Amino acid sequence: MPITDYSLLKGDPQPGSVSGRNPHFRIPVNAGSDAFTIDVNVESFDGSEVLYAILQDTAPPNAAKLLALPDGVNPPDGIALDYVRTTIDGKPMITRAAMKPLPIGNKHDMTDQVASVVNQAIEDENGLIYAFGSFFRDSSSEAGIHDIHMNQGNPAGSFEQDNGVNQDGALFVYLPASDKWISVFIAFQTESWDTDSDGNPVG
Repeated sequence: MPITDYSLLKGDPQPGSVSGRNPHFRIPVNAGSDAFTIDVNVESFDGSEVLYAILQDTAPPNAAKLLALPDGVNPPDGIALDYVRTTIDGKPMITRAAMKPLPIGNKHDMTDQVASVVNQAIEDENGLIYAFGSFFRDSSSEAGIHDIHMNQGNPAGSFEQDNGVNQDGALFVYLPASDKWISVFIAFQTESWDTDSDGNPVG
């Protein structure tokens, strides 16, 4: 069963902070008169080691379509991401080999790396952030995007229900002043990159 409400958020990022027992880096985003939050996994735990890649000067697929979108939450029609299947100019958007593992425990996290990317967008007067993932609205009516990571290839267990294709999460930052893109991809070591048409691991 795929993740719920797969969506894309576009907006103006604000300085973020870490919160939660399972630490996430929370990025406030202004989108016109609306405010949202992006929740990014930044810490590894036993059994689900984080893999990540932060690619400088790397445009996302369908960059022109992203720029043309209105601010706020959008359906990712025709621009959904799939770590296994999406290509850019005939090459994979991201590969497992391009990602590196985050050490487990001992306060190792990627907060500084994500904050650095967000800060570049903040420093650019017209900088934008794009977040692909699952839309949420909690009991306090706070809304935003989470599951900003690969959402397929999970083995049997508590996360296999999230498996699906064309529903992976990622962050993209656009810096108009330098016409530059920065891409952030996150996955878990337990996820397989060999998946079937339902996003389940093959074999």
